[in-house]
Amino acid sequence: MKKIMIGLLYCGIPLLAASTPLHVDLNIYTNKAFLTKQFELKTQGYITTKIPTFLNLTDIRYQIPESCEVDNTVLSNNKKIVNNELEKFINLKSNLTYEVEAIFAKNKLLKTLSLKNQSDLSKIDETSEFLSQHLVENFKEIDKLKKYILSLDKKIKNTNTLLSEFKELTITYTCKQENKILSINYPQQKIKNNSFYNINANINNKSVTIEKKANIFYKGVESLPQVDINIYSYGFNQSVAPRPFYPKYLGGKEVIAYSKMATMAVMGKTPRKVKQSKAVHQNLKTKSMYKIKDTKLLTSQYNLFTVDKKLINADFKTVIDAYGTNKAYLEATIKTKKDYQGSMAKYFLNSNPISSRHINKIQKDKETKLYFGEDEHIQIKKNLVKTLDEKTFFGDKKISTQNWEYTITNKKPYTTKISFQERVPVSKDGDIKVQLLTQPKADFQNAEGLLRWDFTLEPNKNKKIIFGYEVSNNK
Repeated sequence: MKKIMIGLLYCGIPLLAASTPLHVDLNIYTNKAFLTKQFELKTQGYITTKIPTFLNLTDIRYQIPESCEVDNTVLSNNKKIVNNELEKFINLKSNLTYEVEAIFAKNKLLKTLSLKNQSDLSKIDETSEFLSQHLVENFKEIDKLKKYILSLDKKIKNTNTLLSEFKELTITYTCKQENKILSINYPQQKIKNNSFYNINANINNKSVTIEKKANIFYKGVESLPQVDINIYSYGFNQSVAPRPFYPKYLGGKEVIAYSKMATMAVMGKTPRKVKQSKAVHQNLKTKSMYKIKDTKLLTSQYNLFTVDKKLINADFKTVIDAYGTNKAYLEATIKTKKDYQGSMAKYFLNSNPISSRHINKIQKDKETKLYFGEDEHIQIKKNLVKTLDEKTFFGDKKISTQNWEYTITNKKPYTTKISFQERVPVSKDGDIKVQLLTQPKADFQNAEGLLRWDFTLEPNKNKKIIFGYEVSNNK
């Protein structure tokens, strides 16, 4: 049986349809992708499967039980995928073209009708109206059919470009027992995974929903009707071991380094350059993997999946950056139970779109602040109270005074937490002194000059803050 099978393969006799995998896994790393197909084996036989044209037998890995043995593997030359849709479009176009030609023939026949021997005016009018009506209807039908044919031309062109070549891998095997599993693993090239987040803040239930989406473009030799997709947060073949240790000499001669490189060259190793010594794929502190189970992956298309969705408790407050835009912004503080890698994110507030921007990595069990645009229901008014530059009587000291009054008003129907922030200059010169002029005193101040007032405001209430400083220069 085995010899006959191999003979058929080499004689070029067409094989049966490709064997149906028992299970398929697509593993997508940040830099590589691999497809794994599992097949159920009998005591002996063969399986066939389609693989990409860029692969050779050396690119394919097998996992087979000890009680089974791969007797032979054959890889065909490139073949073209037969697309039934293309044939259907071509046949439909041909039929429509025949219809157009038939209508043109009708019009030609109608135009041959003569009114020369007709003396009855009513008959002439009736015949003319008949001809005009049918000719107009026929021209409309022709125009409609031509437009349909043009649309079919586009479909034929697009479908034809989607036709891809493949190779057929055939494996013959023998097993001592039935129901054993053979796994075939090989790399994929034309796969793009553009992951992003949908982040929605819900003020009513004080929560933030982080939804991870994967937009996967897959151009394989065939669509996968049932596949498990595993998306990894790190690269394949990343640094897995420490770098070799070499002593570091201070004040040594260059000949030592040269002799070491020469020794490496003699041993058949390429001398290592400084720029090439860095790892190509950066190690991550934590590794994560998202699995999409039992899904369908269509080839030559973008496939959008919901990878993960979590509801997270959030603490909301309004932050006012008086030192910058002097506007109020909605801030949500969250703490997640797992890491989220940096990616593009779409922000929503109560399901209304707010913005789209990149989000940095969110670390688990660590407070993370997210912002959801301007809070227009918190109004801020800023009035200059005093600005003055003066000198002391003897002219040995310059004094500059700046003072503002802020009025913050809550126009919301509920009490709101507010964090008001300002900035005071920081002196790094002993001759320059800075004295704060604030009322009330700030709740927080750091060495970089950030001041913060934390308070709550009831509906339609306001709060006044006096902020200022005095700079004296003894130079």
